[in-house]
Amino acid sequence: MVRGSPRVVVSCVLAAALAGSVIALAAADDQRASDAAAPQPERVAKPKPAPPKPRALLASFDPRKHQLEGDHLVATLDAGAHAELTLDPKLQAHIEKLLSDYAVPYGALVAIEPSTGRVLAYVSHSTANPAAGDLVRDATPPSASVFKLITASALVDVGVGPETSACYGGGLSHLALADINDDPRRDRTCATLTEALGGSINAVFAKLADKHLDPATLRRYADAYGFGRKLPFDVETAASSYDVPEERLEFARTAAGFWHMHMSPLHAALIASTIAADGVMPKPSMIERVLDASGNVLQTWKPEALRTVIEKSTARTVGHMMLRTVTDGTARSAFYEHGKSYLPGIDVAGKTGSLSADGPYRAYSWWVGFAPANQPKIAVAALVVNTPKWRIKGSFLAREALREYLVPAATKRGPATGKPPQATVAAHTEPATSSAETTKH
Repeated sequence: MVRGSPRVVVSCVLAAALAGSVIALAAADDQRASDAAAPQPERVAKPKPAPPKPRALLASFDPRKHQLEGDHLVATLDAGAHAELTLDPKLQAHIEKLLSDYAVPYGALVAIEPSTGRVLAYVSHSTANPAAGDLVRDATPPSASVFKLITASALVDVGVGPETSACYGGGLSHLALADINDDPRRDRTCATLTEALGGSINAVFAKLADKHLDPATLRRYADAYGFGRKLPFDVETAASSYDVPEERLEFARTAAGFWHMHMSPLHAALIASTIAADGVMPKPSMIERVLDASGNVLQTWKPEALRTVIEKSTARTVGHMMLRTVTDGTARSAFYEHGKSYLPGIDVAGKTGSLSADGPYRAYSWWVGFAPANQPKIAVAALVVNTPKWRIKGSFLAREALREYLVPAATKRGPATGKPPQATVAAHTEPATSSAETTKH
């Protein structure tokens, strides 16, 4: 047997190895080609995190807290987001300064654009208790004679005209049964519905309501104006409580503004806005836009109407009667000095309300209204709660808000803050009562 040489054997082995490698590579290529030809499983992209919802971000929103950035007031929200607000920076700062300068124990002011519901000012202040909650949304203050606006709306709708009169002989600061019964021997003063609204004459409203309205009707109008309802807003609100008694005297007292009715300044501003907007209540909002941490706009404000509360003709009639409050009624001293108006050439429609209570003594002073009366641009509700040493009235605070917003700086009379009536800064020594209000403020 002839043996091959070792070199030949090695060559054969190498050749076989190389052949195997080539076969293996070819098989691998075939497998790759086969894999490429086979359908591939679809790759699922990782979902991007959903952007935060504006409503969730607003859980941290406090209407009282904001800062000026450029020409906007801005509120910081959760997750680095922020809200650009509808507030007018100059008006907001002016009212904040007034309440601070006069050391008002408790005060709140809301200003709204009636045609849209855009909130122009939102101020809550307490010198007596700096840790007090949001007074703008506090629905516990009595509505006092501001409720006469609701009664007036109901009276007009049942046919009681602005010039309808009633005569009285008492009932200026409190109401008894004798004050709502006609008695020619004592009823020697008469006033029309317009005069009674302007002068806040309790007896006239009580008598007219006693003759022409009933509890069910007054409840219906109170409900339409928002009493007993939580108002839709950017944050949670409390319902303004109300009670319309069935008993004759208490019903008459309620219609005139004696207790039973409570409301927040935000609600009061919406009542004024409703009358200013021809009977349509706007949905209030103070958030123009919500932006996330990257500056992307998540939400943009759009004006909305809540509902039609009263007919246009009724709103126009009540609004016209409200002029009397400022020109010749309970708020004249706040809006005029020596016969000259603090808002020259601008007609202002308003309604005052005052009520005092014991335990401890609190004097509630309201002014609600709008201007210009013929083409409203701003509706205001101002509430000042004084202790025995009075500071200012709601009418003075409201006047300053209207003045700041509507009167050009070059034409303003007097100092920047105007002058409050002297009687409102003196110590208040009258005994605390549960009266709705007297005819003179």
